[in-house]
Amino acid sequence: MAARSPVIAAIDVGGTFTDACVVRDNRLLTCKIPSTPDDPGHAVATALERLGGADILVHGTTVATNALLEGKLGRVVFITTQGFRDVLAIGRQNRDPADLYSLEPAPRNPLVPRELRLEAQERMEPDGSVARKLTKQECVRVAATARALKPEAIAVCLLHSYANPAHERALLRELGKLGVPVTLSSELAPEFREYERSLVTAANAGLVPKMRDYIGGLQTRVVPARVVLMHSAGGWLPAELAAQEPVKLALSGPAGGIAGVRAALELEGIESGVAFDIGGTSTDVSLVGKHSELRSETPIAGLPLRTPSLDIHTIGAGGGSIAWFDAGGVLHVGPESAGANPGPACYGRGGKLATLSDALLELGRIPRSLRLGGELELHPKRATEALRRLDKSIQPKKIAEAIVRVALAGIERALRRVTVERGHKADSMALVPFGGAGGLLACDLAELLGMPQVLVPRAPGLLCALGMLHTPASRDLSRTLLIPESGNAYSFARSQGEALAKRAKTELKASGIAGRFDTHISVDARYVGQSFELNVPLSKSWKREFNRAHERQFHFDRGDAQAEIVNVRVRVEARGRSFTLPFESASGKAIPVRRSTGGVPVYSRDALPVGSWLNGPAIVTELSSCLYLKRGWVLKVTPAGQLMLLRAN
Repeated sequence: MAARSPVIAAIDVGGTFTDACVVRDNRLLTCKIPSTPDDPGHAVATALERLGGADILVHGTTVATNALLEGKLGRVVFITTQGFRDVLAIGRQNRDPADLYSLEPAPRNPLVPRELRLEAQERMEPDGSVARKLTKQECVRVAATARALKPEAIAVCLLHSYANPAHERALLRELGKLGVPVTLSSELAPEFREYERSLVTAANAGLVPKMRDYIGGLQTRVVPARVVLMHSAGGWLPAELAAQEPVKLALSGPAGGIAGVRAALELEGIESGVAFDIGGTSTDVSLVGKHSELRSETPIAGLPLRTPSLDIHTIGAGGGSIAWFDAGGVLHVGPESAGANPGPACYGRGGKLATLSDALLELGRIPRSLRLGGELELHPKRATEALRRLDKSIQPKKIAEAIVRVALAGIERALRRVTVERGHKADSMALVPFGGAGGLLACDLAELLGMPQVLVPRAPGLLCALGMLHTPASRDLSRTLLIPESGNAYSFARSQGEALAKRAKTELKASGIAGRFDTHISVDARYVGQSFELNVPLSKSWKREFNRAHERQFHFDRGDAQAEIVNVRVRVEARGRSFTLPFESASGKAIPVRRSTGGVPVYSRDALPVGSWLNGPAIVTELSSCLYLKRGWVLKVTPAGQLMLLRAN
């Protein structure tokens, strides 16, 4: 008999809800429950139990992101080369645009206080040669000093260790005796630029104690399921690797959503789209095409973390975003959120402050009888009371309209940032909303951007979890080379890339990932003298590809000017099985199940057969989200069961 295929569940923890799905016996089972911020693993284990368990749990988590945002990292001792103790505090000497004209700019977050930053007497040159040897006695001295500081983790980032890691490895032999986790920059991020490498090494070390405990505890809770975690670059890592490099989990959940959007576009034969995910706490936007666009740096809490991630732009505007007036009487929405507890006022859990969700309920875009996630009852009167408290001189409906306009303005700016500001024509692409509140604002945003069509995937409020079912295990590694184009640049970069690929495959196999692998090698290139790079696939014609990329990005190239390869990057992916979500079309005609308070017909998405059409205004509800179809728009159910929204002529 053929071996049974493993049952794979996917669970994404958001700021407000925890979304879960599993495919079992060719049936898609889903659930959506409130998150448990004080113990995220509790909601994960509960959701998995409701789904009937699984063999593999693909998990998207905000634990690492929240720890960075809140500054709740472990006690880290940071070790660097003599004379570079303050690199974390000095940084790049650039300011946040919001702080540009401040007479007293906010101090930079060094992650590690000065008294926990140590120096080692050693030095490497940029070419990897030894300028000052690291002695055995110095290693013992540094380890003894570190022990006295009682660290929970240690970060080691020595000067130019990307070119020669020998001194970092020598320190590791002594530091390993202390019994605490040690992060080496030469293993985590062997790239030049000392501040960025120091920062990501310190951040990773600070996350290791928290994430190691979280992952280990979760694994115990969901036995016999095996835990794997989504990483920021759009794949997943075995728990063993994720616990060693938790900084790579910073955009864990949103990465799953991008995979889900790409699958939704492919079902309709659409080449590219603009995705936006409005959750309870934030909105994530991204341009999605056939191939993932990775950035080498992930900004979190104002920190430029040197780790690869999908190109996702995040703003603090979600369904739970709190509305407030500043000292000048200007209305704002977010970035502070009511979160899962107490949540918006309409949740009836004690929340008193008006949020975007309360405004949408007041305007009738959310049916008052709707139960969020199939369970959570709404309280319209409490939403009205919260809006009235915001400004008693204005009618609640007028305040609600203003809150929606402010939220739309912020999300529109984010969408323009990833489209028109980068030279893309938004009117030639589809807008793809997901998240619990994405469909409630989709028509408005499409009108603001001049986009003629909106594609609503199946189960949009669960798309981050569903997308994880489409993603393979993958490993992303890089290394700085700094070699000119003349001579053997291509062959040297190829050999270094193949060495990284071999390491990646070995690590994945050691973590239990079997099967065949696909390898993608690319390089960061620049003209000599530039301070920034562009990533292009590695080939013998890499210089020509770089010129073309430069032309696309900046509208000119420097032709025969000397170029250089700065970094080589490798992605190794395990070949996954072809996966299609099961789907059964409803039969009969689309009949409204009820009408909203404003008289707008309300339809159940499960009862909309393929090929049916609806004219706005209308509301379509389902377990994970709600869609508001504005007047002047029509909706068609595609053969794949997705909703295509089109501007009426």
